Amino acid sequence: MTNEKTTKSKRVSISKRKLANTAGEMEDAAVVAATVGTLEAVHGAERLKTAGEIADAGSVLLAKGASDITQAADEQVMSDRMAILSQAVAIAGIADVAQGAEILAGSEDVGVMSALVGMMSVEDIEHGLELARLSGELQTASEMLQALKMPVLSTLLAERAARLHEMSVEQIRRAISTDGISQVLATAGKRIGTLGENEVQEGMARLTFSEAASEESEAMSKASENLAVKGIEEMVIAGEVTQAARAEAIEGVAEISGGSAVVGAALAMDEMADTLKEKSE
Repeated sequence: MTNEKTTKSKRVSISKRKLANTAGEMEDAAVVAATVGTLEAVHGAERLKTAGEIADAGSVLLAKGASDITQAADEQVMSDRMAILSQAVAIAGIADVAQGAEILAGSEDVGVMSALVGMMSVEDIEHGLELARLSGELQTASEMLQALKMPVLSTLLAERAARLHEMSVEQIRRAISTDGISQVLATAGKRIGTLGENEVQEGMARLTFSEAASEESEAMSKASENLAVKGIEEMVIAGEVTQAARAEAIEGVAEISGGSAVVGAALAMDEMADTLKEKSE
C-alpha cells in the first residue's frame, strides 16, 4: 500500500515537471511570437507611412501634370492669337507697301507734270517777249509815219502796238503764274514721294514684325506641345505611383494585421503558460 502511494506521488511529480517545462517552453514561444508579431506590425506601420509619402508624391505629380497641361493649353491659345496677329500685320504691311508704291508712282506723275508746266512757262515768256518786241517795232513805225504826215496809218499802227503790248504783258504774267504752279507741283511731288517712302517703310516694318510674330507663334506652339506631352507623362507616372502607394498600403495593413494576430496568439500562449505553471505547482 505504501509502495503504491510512493509510485503515485512520483507520477504526479513527473507530470508537474512536464507541465512546468511545457509552461516554460510556451512562455519562450510566446515571447518570440510576441516579438515577431510586434516587429511585423511595426514594419507594416512603416510601410503604411511610406505608402502615404508615395501617395503624396503621386498627388504632387498629378497636380504638376494637370498644371502643365493647363499651361500648354494657355500657350496654344496665345500661339493661335499670335499667328492671327502675324497674319493681320502681314496683310496691313502688304497693303502699306502697295499704297506706298502707288503714292510714289503718283509722285512721279506730279513731277512730270511740273516739268511740263515749267517748259510751258518758259515758252510763254519767250512768246510774251516776242510780242513785246513786235509792239515796240510797231510803235516805232507809227511814230515814223506820224513824222511823214500819215496820221491814219500811224494811228492804226499805234493801236496795234498798244494791243500787242497788252498781249505781251498778259502772256508774261501768265508765264510767271505758270512757273509758280510748276514750283508748287514740284514741291507737292516731293512731299508725295516722301509720304510714299514712309508708307513703304512702314509696310516693311510691319512685315518684319509679322515675320517675328510668326516665328514666336511657332515657338510657342512647339513649347505648348512639349509641355502637354510632359503633363501627360507626369499624370501617367502619378497614376503608377498612386497604384504603388495603394499596393504598399495593402501590404502594410496585411503586415499589421498579421503581426497583431501573432501578438494575440502570443498573449494567449502566455496565459496558457501561466495556467500550466499554476497547475504544476
